[in-house]
Amino acid sequence: MVEADGLFVYGPLRAGGSQHAWLQRTQPEGSTRAWMPGRLFHLPEGHPALVPGPEPPAPPPGPGWVVGDFVGYGDPADLEAALADLDPLQGVEEGRFSRALLPVVLELGHHYHAWAYVFHVERLPRLERGATEVLSGDWGPYL
Repeated sequence: MVEADGLFVYGPLRAGGSQHAWLQRTQPEGSTRAWMPGRLFHLPEGHPALVPGPEPPAPPPGPGWVVGDFVGYGDPADLEAALADLDPLQGVEEGRFSRALLPVVLELGHHYHAWAYVFHVERLPRLERGATEVLSGDWGPYL
């Protein structure tokens, strides 16, 4: 079984985002720029949605990669506590987002696995009709 090394944030939880203060309250050990394979959309209600995808043949940055931050915690219990606080914020129980353990590539090229809040691929047709795809993979300009 693959274990999570941390959390991948790509929207309002990033530095400069409206929910970053929440992330800081979870007392992460640190964060670094990272990329996750997938497609990124800007939802009409003003939030991003990541749809996981296969790892592109070329390393990040570039097409097929979503830009964000890898957030690390001191131990698995700290990460679980942070996720317990974040799940309600992200609407996991209501089915707004799902939490998935996915591969992530850190700025220096290290490969890990991180939890991320995602839209599943079966919702892709609805996203393609009603949301704006962020082709750069970086939601930063919306922050």
